Order: sequence, then C-alpha cells, then structure tokens
Amino acid sequence: MLNRLVEASLRYKFLVLIAFGVVAFLGWRAVLDVPIDAFPDVTPVQVNIYTESPGLAAEDVEQLLTFPIESGMAGLPKVQEIRSVSLFGLSYVAVYFDDDMDIYFARRLVMERLQEVADRIPEGYGTPEMGPNSSGLGQVFWYTLERADAELKDAITDMDLRTLQDWTVRLILRTATGVDDVMSWGGQERQFQVVIEPLNLIKYGLTFREVMEIIEANNRQVGGQYINVGAEQYLVRGLGLVENEQDIGSMVISVEDGVPVYLRDIANIEQGPALRVGAVTRDGEEVVLGMALSRMGENAANVVDAVKDKVEIVKEALPEGVVLRPVYERTDLVDKAVNTAFMALIEGSILVAIVLFLFLGELRSAFVVITALPLAMLIAFIFMGEAGLSANLMSLAGLAVGIGMMVDGAVVMVENAFRIMAERKKTGEVVDRTSAVLAAAHEVANPIAFAIMIIVVVFLPLFALEGLEGKLFKPMAFTISFAMAGSLLLTLTIIPVFAALILKPQEERDTLLVRVLKKRYLPLLEWSLSNKRKVVTSALAVLAISLALFPFLGKEFMPTLQEGSIMWRVTSIPSASLDQSIEISKDIENALNEFPEVKTTIAMIGRAEKGETADVNYMEIYTELNPEADWSEDRTVPELAEAMREELETVVPTAVVAFTQPIQMRVEELISGVRATLAAKIYGEELEELDRLSEDVKDAIAEIPGVADLSLEANVGKPQIRISVNRNQLARYGLNADDVLSVVRTGIGNEPVSTLIDGVRRFDITARIADASKASVQTIERIPIRTGSGAIVPLAAVADVTVAEGYSFIRREQLQRYAVIQMDVRGRDVDGFVQDANDAIATSVDLPPGYWIEWGGAFENQQRALARLSIIVPLTIFFIFVLLYTAFNSTKYAAMIIANVPFATIGGIFALFVSRQYVSVPSAIGFIAVFGVAMLNGIVLISFINELREKGYSVAEAVRKGAEMRLRPVLMTASVAILGLMPMLLSSGVGAETQRPLASVVVGGLITSTLLTLILLPVIYEWVESRSEQRDS
Repeated sequence: MLNRLVEASLRYKFLVLIAFGVVAFLGWRAVLDVPIDAFPDVTPVQVNIYTESPGLAAEDVEQLLTFPIESGMAGLPKVQEIRSVSLFGLSYVAVYFDDDMDIYFARRLVMERLQEVADRIPEGYGTPEMGPNSSGLGQVFWYTLERADAELKDAITDMDLRTLQDWTVRLILRTATGVDDVMSWGGQERQFQVVIEPLNLIKYGLTFREVMEIIEANNRQVGGQYINVGAEQYLVRGLGLVENEQDIGSMVISVEDGVPVYLRDIANIEQGPALRVGAVTRDGEEVVLGMALSRMGENAANVVDAVKDKVEIVKEALPEGVVLRPVYERTDLVDKAVNTAFMALIEGSILVAIVLFLFLGELRSAFVVITALPLAMLIAFIFMGEAGLSANLMSLAGLAVGIGMMVDGAVVMVENAFRIMAERKKTGEVVDRTSAVLAAAHEVANPIAFAIMIIVVVFLPLFALEGLEGKLFKPMAFTISFAMAGSLLLTLTIIPVFAALILKPQEERDTLLVRVLKKRYLPLLEWSLSNKRKVVTSALAVLAISLALFPFLGKEFMPTLQEGSIMWRVTSIPSASLDQSIEISKDIENALNEFPEVKTTIAMIGRAEKGETADVNYMEIYTELNPEADWSEDRTVPELAEAMREELETVVPTAVVAFTQPIQMRVEELISGVRATLAAKIYGEELEELDRLSEDVKDAIAEIPGVADLSLEANVGKPQIRISVNRNQLARYGLNADDVLSVVRTGIGNEPVSTLIDGVRRFDITARIADASKASVQTIERIPIRTGSGAIVPLAAVADVTVAEGYSFIRREQLQRYAVIQMDVRGRDVDGFVQDANDAIATSVDLPPGYWIEWGGAFENQQRALARLSIIVPLTIFFIFVLLYTAFNSTKYAAMIIANVPFATIGGIFALFVSRQYVSVPSAIGFIAVFGVAMLNGIVLISFINELREKGYSVAEAVRKGAEMRLRPVLMTASVAILGLMPMLLSSGVGAETQRPLASVVVGGLITSTLLTLILLPVIYEWVESRSEQRDS
C-alpha cells in the first residue's frame, strides 16, 4: 500500500505539487488563525459561587451560607471536589468538575441546584451568585484610573474615580469581544448616607426600624396601567424615586402639632464612601484598578487587542484630570514566550539545513529534505486549528522537539535515492530519476512508516496524563503527533516527487565530514566486532553507573517559568485594619521603587468585588520591571527578587513576605487552592485544634533544609465586638431580638435600606448611626433603644457587649475544615523535601484521631503524573514491541531494537546530572523522544542489514557493509535532532526554563544512543545471528 502511494505520487507529480500548494496555503491560514497564548489554559472545569453578606463574621458565614451551599453541590454529577473559604462578609464555594464536563452544562446544573439551596439560606443574608465564566488565567488586561496630578485630590475624589470606573469605563470595556466581565478594585463606592443622631430619635419618639421603613416607603416607582381619554389611551406612571440628598431629606417621618418633621431634622444626609474590604495603591498613591476577564476558550491576544481598541474610546470619555494607565497585559508575556519558541524553531531549522548540506555535500538534496520541515509544521497547524489547540509554549515546544524527527523520514528517503542514482550512474547506465526514486522508496518506505508510527506511539503516554499535567503536556503530544503524521505523508508523496524532479544523478563521493567520520568509525566498528564481550560489558557498566546516578537526581513537577515580573504576597497580623494595610503598601512601594530595575509597583489589598478571597490584612504587590537590557546592574531576576526581599524584611518586619509571579500564582491557586508551590493541609473538625496542630507542623517543617517562604495563614486573632441579646431582658422590656439586631446590622453595619437610581447608575441609600455613637465599646453600649411602652433604654440593658478574638477565615475542602501551611522549596527537589518533612512531622507531632495531613500544590501533581506514567510507559513499550514484531515478523529483531532503549537513557541521565537539573515532566518527555529516535535508527539499520543478507551477503559482511552504508543517515538523523534542539537548550528567553530539561535529555540521550546504535547494535546483531547460524548448521 505504501509503495502504491509512492508510485501514484511519482505518476501524478503535477497534481501532488498542486495539492501541497493548497495544503501550504491552508497551513498558513491556520498559522494566522490559531489562538496564541503564553500557556495552555490549565483552568479546571470549575464553577465559583459567591455569596456576599456584608458585616457577617467568618464563623457565621460558614454556618449560615457556606455549609448549605456546599452540601447542596455535593450530589451533582461528575463533581471532583468542592473547596470553600468563609471570611468576613463573603462565602466563596468552588465546585470542580471532571475535565470532560462542558462548562456551560456545569453552570446550568449549579444554577438549578442554587435555586433549591436558596430556601436553606435565611432571608436577608445574601443571594448566592455564580462567578464570571472566565478561566483562572483570564485576567488579561489590568489598568488603573488615577488623577493626572496628585494636587487634584480635592477636585477628584476616590469616590469620583470609582464611580467613573463602575459606570463609564467598565460598561464600555465589557462590550469588547471576548470579555466576560471587568472587575473593579479600590477607590470608594459612593453612597447616599442618612447619618442619624440617636438623641434625635429619642427627641421625636422614633425607633431605628421606623426610620428605615420610612426611607423604603418614600423611594418607589409604580405603574398604574392605563386610562382611556376620549379616543386616546394614556399610560399612568407613579413617580416617587428620590433623585438627590434634598429629596431624601424632605421625607416626612412624623407630624408634631400639625408641623411635619423631616428626615433632615433628625439626620444629616450626605454623600459618603461605603465601608470597603479592599484598596489599591500605585507607587504610593491610592488608585482604582480594573481587570478585564477573558471568557473561557477565548484567544488571549485577540481579547487584549479588542480591549485596547475600547480603551481608546474610554480615554475620550474621561473627564479632564483623570487618566487611564495600563498596568499588565498578558500579551507581553505571550509575545515573549511565543518568540522564544519561534526562535528555537527558526534557528533549529537553519542548523538542520547546514547539517544536511555538510553530510550530503550538495544543495539539491539538502533542499529536498528541508522542504519537509515547513510543510510538516503547516500540516501540524491545520490539525491544531481543527483540534482547538492554541499556539503556546508547550505546543510550539512540541514542534521544536520534532524538528529533527520531522525530517528523519525525508533524510532516509533522499539519502537512499541519492545513493541508488549514484550507483546506477557508476555502472554507466542512463539514470531514470523517477525509477531510481521508486526503487529507493521500495527499500525504505516500510521501515520509515513503522519508525514514524513508533515515534507517535512513543508519545501516547502523554495523552494518558490527567489534571494539570495533562492540560500542560497534551498539546505537546498532539503537535508532535500531527507533525509526525504530516512528515510521514510528505515522505511518501512530495519528497519522492521533489527528489525525482530536483536531484541530479552524480557519482557518490563522501563529503569531507563523512570521510573523517568513516575514517574513525570503521576501525572502531572492526575492533568492537572482534571484542564483543568487552563492548557489551562496557555498555552494561556505563548503563549501571547512569542508573546508579538516577536516585541522586532530584524530582520536581516542572521548572518555574520566569515571567519577567515579580509578585509579592504580604500578610500582616489578622487584626490589621485596611488603613494600616494601605500605609504598609505605601512603605513597600516606596522601598521597591528605589531599585532602578523597577518600572512601577501596584498593591492590591484585601479583595475586589468578585474573584478574590482575601481579608484586608493580605495584599499582593505586582512589580513590573524594566527590560533587562536597560538594567544598570548585572543580576538576574531571582537575584533581584532576593535583594528586594531582604529590603522588605527591614521595611515591614511584622509582615510575612513571599515571592511569586502573576501567572505562576494563579496556576498554583487553581491547582490546589493555595498560592504557593507546596502546601501542607491539615484536616479536622475543631478550629482551635487545627490552629495548635498547624503551629506544631510549621515548627517541624521549619527545621528542614530547602524550605523558603514558610507561612502559616494567620487565622485566629481577628478582634470582634460581640453583641449577644439577653432574652430575659428583652422580654422584660417587650422587645424582640430583631429590634436590637437591626440596629447592629444597619445602624452600625451601614447596610443599604434602599437605592437611588440616576439613569443607568445605582447608588445605595444607607441609614446609619453617627460615627461618634459607635466609636468604642462604651459608646455602643450607650446606643438608645426604644421599648414597646415608649421608654428609652441603653443597648447594654438588653444585650451583652463583649470583646473577643475570632477567625479571619475558615477553609473547607470535601466538606471538611482544614488549615494550610504554605511554602516554597529552593535549592533542592520537592520530592525529597516532602519525605524529610513527613519524617519530621511523624517524630514531633502527635495527630489526634480525626485529624490528618495531605500535601498539595506541585507535589500532588508530580505524584499523580509519575503514578500514571509508571503504568503507561511499560504498556507503551509493549505496544512498540508489537509494532516491531509486525515490522520484522521476528521477536528476535524486535528484542534487539527494544534492547537499545535502556542505553539511550545513559546520556539523558548524565546530561541532567551535569547540568544540575531535576527529573521533571519535561525531562520525562525528553526521554520519551530519545526512545523514539533511538528506535527509528535501530529499525533503519537492522532492516538494511537484513536486505543485504537477502542479496547473498554473509552475516559478517552484511553487518559491516550495512553499518558503513547506514552511517551517514543514522548520523544525519541524530545530528539533525540534536542541532534542532540546540537553540532550545541555549535559549534564555521567557519560557526557556520549561524547555531546557527536555532539550538537555534529548541532546544527551541522542549522543549516547547514536553511538550505541552504530557500535552496540551491529555487535549484538552479529553475535545473535552467528550463534543462530551455528545452531542451525
């Protein structure tokens, strides 16, 4: 069948050229259309549920909101896990589904279940809402709204900035294609506040509740249907909405001796800022931050372009004195990362062309082979477009890894055609190029096809990966498979056509490079065949040494991608106020801006409206750096980060400072719900016990070498004023609990009682007690309450007012409470670190029944990936063996080629050891790639030796002649693969860290596997075949 395909291609050359012209055009269109991103989208299929209940403490949020929602979601189909955080005023529940679940179907299921759950949530405690349908890496564009000049602070307030953001900028940007939502953070939300003086309530005999009811009753709009006036129909509208402070102040609350008492008589009506749970500062000044979130599955680059177009419209709509400044664009990193991969592809392709020329000694054959590269890549892009894959670091790395392999088939085909033409010319006959190419194809089509199929099979383990590692590395496996399938098609169609049209029959003369190599190789081969036992023993000894080194190689999930910007996580004590955190952020920003490498710093304190689950004692500080070329000092980003950390520890000695990067932090949070590389999770029921145990575990881990940024989320220590109703006293005064609690909730807590509607804008109207009456525990105790009989009693007469310490937040996972100890590991592997930590915990911490520890973060993924690979890799080797058996119809030859595989690991292990890199998922993929090329070379060599024996050569002659004739193509395929990866190995661009272990393993592995293919395989072949011949005779 394969030979028929080659024959048809050679018969209809013109049609083949047209067909591949069309393929090239479609491929180029796919290159332009395929989404571009820095990273594969690793977001799990998750639906976030937010329930805001302003003023409610973490313990109450868990009890009243989180638990009913969690338990309601637990029975949904394909739910993997449920995580939640209950904190001051907010319940956050994340429901994770299986990867094959459609996100829109998952959201529908959650929505249906939320309608059922709503009945279990007490009235007035908030409504559960689903979060934006955005990926975890969806924050593609950040910007700040700020004053053009600091002197404009009085003219343009923080409330003005926030109002502009919410009702102008946000609405315009939300219309950009691909944007799911725009988050607002910082500034101050405008409210119309009715500030009540409690003594005035006593004066006019009013209760707090009556004032609230009056405000609600005086702010309504109704429809009165219609009336017919003659032949016309008139609609009836009842207009009673308030429009400003005067309207609110003019509400009548009572009538004294025929004189109306207005709301303005008992309260001040003013525009004021709402209580807030977050703020943003930039370079020491408060600003408003906006974040555009891209929708799931959207092309990040396109979304950023669409947002930028809308930003130009926004700039025209902004009033004088307000500016919009971009902070962070995902496309910056995307461009750098994709550029790293593209440069590796281009430089690799150029090196491949040079190698081919050096080995073949003439440009025509080098040109024929090199055409396979761009065409195979274009075919891969067509398939990527159809499969919905984006061009990112991982998928493009797949193409870079495949550079060498893509031309392997073409190298073998062209080299064989070149040799047959030369042989025919040598005999003096007229060379028919088409028949020479056909003869060459008949010899090598089958082994090439089997070798390429084996390379595709070799990458099957990657398709079996699940979770985060699956999302990261499947794109690589897909692109390699697509490119290899394309290269097989090319090798059997257009390469023979080009060879027949372009190659020129000429006498075969070895190039200088090949002559030098043969001069060294042939004596070495002769010696090896004469000293078989020594060669095999030496090879086994080297293999044993390399395997002995393996345990000394550390293990990690994946090297850290250097994004070129720094993110700081700063946690203060739980009792820190928002104002205190803002001052700390300004100190930190001023300290960081002293570094000449820093372009700007922006601190995000507490939380925004949605998407964040932090309290006001926590902040994230994004530090944008100038391009490294402009740095005055010669230091790397990690060195700069270390210098910054030392400075910050002196500036804010009371806070815990940890270093990360924007995308890295989001990925880590998506993986295990924590924002660190590694996390120890302690599960149990009682919060006090979890606190005690987590302190003990933290102390045990602190002693282990390699630990960095060790932090226990400071949880207990949130000061609380508890107002507990005294039911006996309430009964005595004829009051209900709600009479007291409504004062707490609305009077002290500033909860909205109505809404002022101004066009499209909405502002809350609140009724609250004057600040002086709630400034301390003593003043709160004196707040007057009117009894049923009209008497006035202080709050302390009907409720106990006490001060206590509560919890900042409560984390839950799988319906269990847990505490988190976060850490990073520096200078050693994660695997060994966790083993040491477990030993330390076992000896120094006694866990009571019902409490246990699990490790999360990168370690969890690494363990899962290694567990799956340990099952899939042996299965893959078995499949390869079956393929080899099919190719040769002999278990003996299949075993010989498989035996070459372990020796291919030698160079890879030595390369990791020498370069001090760890065994990670990328390096495991490197080993897989090496196995593929090692087997490809083995198949080509053994099938050629077998053909020579069929022509009548003895075993010894066939081995020597076959090894000599295959020297060039074997060295070509290996050196093409090695040099194709050299740019990736030496690259220092963004994303190079994730590709370097892969390239190191492939380069090291191919050097040893090529040597062994050319020396060990002929030795084993001759040994086995000679013995079987002796046995047969």
